[in-house]
Amino acid sequence: MKKETMGVVIPINKEQMKELTKETKETLAAHALQNAEGNRSFGSVDLWNARKQQRTMASMRRWFN
Repeated sequence: MKKETMGVVIPINKEQMKELTKETKETLAAHALQNAEGNRSFGSVDLWNARKQQRTMASMRRWFN
């Protein structure tokens, strides 16, 4: 059985290649700057509180059903 395949690589002109390889400057995320200034991040206490809320909601769902 014969199969016709098209080329995998699509030819790119010089302008497109220049646009694809152009270097851009990076910017810092605003939330990263806030955390660096002393705002606390998600910690073990926050994880414990989230799990506690999940357990309470699950028990309430069981109680109402």
